[in-house]
Amino acid sequence: MKISKILIEDKIKEKVLYKHNIGAAEINEAILVNPYIIKTKDKRYLAIGFCKKVITIIFEMVKDTAFIITAYPSSDSQRKLYKLKRG
Repeated sequence: MKISKILIEDKIKEKVLYKHNIGAAEINEAILVNPYIIKTKDKRYLAIGFCKKVITIIFEMVKDTAFIITAYPSSDSQRKLYKLKRG
């Protein structure tokens, strides 16, 4: 999967920053630098990536653009999965 562009609506940026203390720059880095990506249902994807901490990002793809739905700190099992798959 090739992600060329990442779009995050302002209300999503604010919610994720306020609720989970994750900034847009962290989301961009985590999703662009060696993430582990899983296809879920309804054309959505789950990416587990690292930027200061391991975070999980839910997004939809349209062509080569990732539309961010949400992001949050990864659970213990997600961190273990990321470490297993990406070292």
